Amino acid sequence: MSKNKKKAKLQKKQSRLSNKKIGIMVAVAAVVVIAAGAMVYWQKNRAVDEKLDYDPAKYVKIGEYKGVQVSLEVTDEDIQDEIDNVREENASYEQLTGTTQTGQTIRASFEGYVDGKKMDDTCGEDYVELGSGDWLDGFEENLTGVNTGDSVVFTVPVPEGTYGDPALDGKNVEFHATVLYICGEEILPEYSDDLVKKVSKNKYKTTAEYNEYLKKKLHKENEDQKAEYAWSDVLETCEADQYPKSLLEDCKQEVLQGYYDMAAVYNCSKEEIFPAFGYDSEETFVNSDLEPLAEDTAKEYLAAQAIAQKENISYTREELQEYIKEQYEDMTDEYDSPEAFEKDRKGYLERQMLLEQVKNWIADHAKYSG
Repeated sequence: MSKNKKKAKLQKKQSRLSNKKIGIMVAVAAVVVIAAGAMVYWQKNRAVDEKLDYDPAKYVKIGEYKGVQVSLEVTDEDIQDEIDNVREENASYEQLTGTTQTGQTIRASFEGYVDGKKMDDTCGEDYVELGSGDWLDGFEENLTGVNTGDSVVFTVPVPEGTYGDPALDGKNVEFHATVLYICGEEILPEYSDDLVKKVSKNKYKTTAEYNEYLKKKLHKENEDQKAEYAWSDVLETCEADQYPKSLLEDCKQEVLQGYYDMAAVYNCSKEEIFPAFGYDSEETFVNSDLEPLAEDTAKEYLAAQAIAQKENISYTREELQEYIKEQYEDMTDEYDSPEAFEKDRKGYLERQMLLEQVKNWIADHAKYSG
């Protein structure tokens, strides 16, 4: 997989761009008039309320974007990456004995009961990283300091919204758990016909058959993601070293909101979400990475806006409303209606809508191979 393909897959949301000076002594007036005319046409044709308070072409230098060449070829490296993932997902561990400690990963079996009734959703066998905070509060703590082979019984509360089941949410669950072993060194299975039969549930019998399946699967994914690949390649050719103050401030809020939205999805607080991504706190994130991430986001928007100006790319109010409804489906816990969602995220939604239109235009005009 090419560098840009990997980048596009990992970041569907935040790509990048840069600074262009308009006007070269001779014909400055003509250039300014033409640029202003294109901007007015674009804004009117968009049929939305937002009007930019800056000319994007003054901040971003656009590279080649018409007819960009995009390879959809699946390489041997792409297939090997998939094979490595399969081996990793089916890894086992050296089974150690002893007393469990924070920082260790253990294998445990467990059953959960509410008022004496076994609850299937709380039963199973899994790897538990002690001290990770990935499980219910108190779950990992009660499995710490336990000898392998021993069983423990403990009760932990389930916060509202955790399972989406009123029989569990808000209830106290009594767990009966057994520490099976402490995980030692990871043991990766050999990529073999036996592994292929296991992971495919006997649909494929040999590694050769499975490789062919992986190749077709990856090619379909490349086809599905070709707009992102084309856009990523375009962004690589763009440059920006300064940004409109209003846009940069909006992008800072947008980046932060992205983390807040993830906190809602994972049913944790804003204070908890940043440590989950390796930051001590929100303040640490703001001081270290917020500015560059906001600049990356602003660069992407500037590129889309500048290309939209040049090519008269627009969208209608009806298209925007449909887009808002689609996005609202993931935000029903945060907003009472699509209208409330739009009111709170208006600028973001309009920028995203235009970005999608530009991506589609780039994809339609790109040249694909492989």
